[in-house]
Amino acid sequence: MLLLILIALAAVLVVAVALVAVGRVTGQLDSSVKQAIYDRAEAVDYVAELLPDDVTAQLSYEELAQLLQYHLDYLAAQGVAHAQGDEPLDPGPALASEDDALAYVIGRAADTGPVADDVWIAQVITGNERYLRAIGAIGPEVD
Repeated sequence: MLLLILIALAAVLVVAVALVAVGRVTGQLDSSVKQAIYDRAEAVDYVAELLPDDVTAQLSYEELAQLLQYHLDYLAAQGVAHAQGDEPLDPGPALASEDDALAYVIGRAADTGPVADDVWIAQVITGNERYLRAIGAIGPEVD
């Protein structure tokens, strides 16, 4: 009888310790920053859906993907984005200018392609920013 009581107390103690440990880890994970993962194929589809028909009729998916990559390159250069597995440059809030991003992508597209109208590029960047907001990668605007 005493053995059964000791086994029951041990089981209750093990369950209590497990619940405390799980609760603590759950609390830590809940308060940690959620990492947004950029899916290139999903982003291309998302942005293509937002673009006007006349743009998608002339801009291929490969060219759209290249423009999106240029935008990501700009964000990485500003310390706003980083490749999965890489540590961010600065753990604090990061800022990027929309005008500078547009100038950067237009410059890269002019140097290496694809041939795209500046208005198209602005629409692609806007679409990419909407995708980034949708996945939780962009926070609120800063004055």
